[in-house]
Amino acid sequence: MDVKQHNLNLDFLAEKLAGKKIMVSGATGLVGAAIVRYIMQLNDKRDANICIFPLFRNKDKFNQLFDAAECREDFCPLIFDTDNNIDFKQEVDYIIHCAGISGGSKMHLKDPVRIFDIGVNGTRKLLDYAALNKCQGFLYVSTYEVYGNVSMDEPIDETHPSLLNPMVLRDSYAEVKRLCESMCVAFSAKYGFNVYSGRLTSTFGTGVKYDDPRFFAEFARCTTAGKDIVLKSKGGTVRNYLDVDDAASAFLYILANGENLNAYNLTNRNNQISIKDIALKIIKLDGERVKLVFDIDESNSMGFRKEGKTVMNPDKLEAIGWKPVFSLDETLTKLLEAIRSKIK
Repeated sequence: MDVKQHNLNLDFLAEKLAGKKIMVSGATGLVGAAIVRYIMQLNDKRDANICIFPLFRNKDKFNQLFDAAECREDFCPLIFDTDNNIDFKQEVDYIIHCAGISGGSKMHLKDPVRIFDIGVNGTRKLLDYAALNKCQGFLYVSTYEVYGNVSMDEPIDETHPSLLNPMVLRDSYAEVKRLCESMCVAFSAKYGFNVYSGRLTSTFGTGVKYDDPRFFAEFARCTTAGKDIVLKSKGGTVRNYLDVDDAASAFLYILANGENLNAYNLTNRNNQISIKDIALKIIKLDGERVKLVFDIDESNSMGFRKEGKTVMNPDKLEAIGWKPVFSLDETLTKLLEAIRSKIK
């Protein structure tokens, strides 16, 4: 870990967000939980005096993550289910909307209508809440997938046109994210509060659940169980990745220093790598006890995106002061530790 940069991030965010009230939806999810933990660090290590309102749907999951935190004075958990109306009222300065279905869940194949129900309705309810309670800013957690099936050598910046195809089921997840970004802009125009979008790259590290369906968790499960990693594609897709704790600080930087009506790419420019090479790195970090095996699914029945190079340009985010702290090897090590910790 880059200790110096970590301390600089803490110092800056504690100063900028001191005394604020921040609501975080999806607090039991990977990103939401990381943001809540990061704000708690700001309070514990820098006396930021931020009041945290974590929103959750499942009480058991919430207690597993934050059981000891419920007695904290800075911690005010609230139940939020996208299927129901909001039944609490609390004025807050900022809302960070992390709740939703991950693209890696493959829900776009299992129940694509549910993608729209949760994504659109949940976002609308929180935007209505932000308007009613005079919120200063609303930060929407979006995805790099809004750019569509892009493959190019140059990194993608936030002005790149979307290449989504509404007739392709795989694109429905990204279409929902894109629609919600536009809905945020509409609410800002009508009600006057700031809105921002953070377009997040593939993100992992501390907090990844054992049954996470995404490829990096599967790779870690295989190596920790002593099983060969089996790739159903050539693994040639190149992306850049981000540590979830770096993602947490990046979202808070956007609240602290971002410009209204702007989207920001969240990624680590140094973590550009293919899926195949991630598998090889995980195998090496876990002691080279297993092999990488290819069993290519030519029919693409699993709904993979087409192979290509899709990397994002984080210049705009870095221009507001943010820098990542964790290397890819550190993030993969944290991933392996998270998976090992769940083995019974």
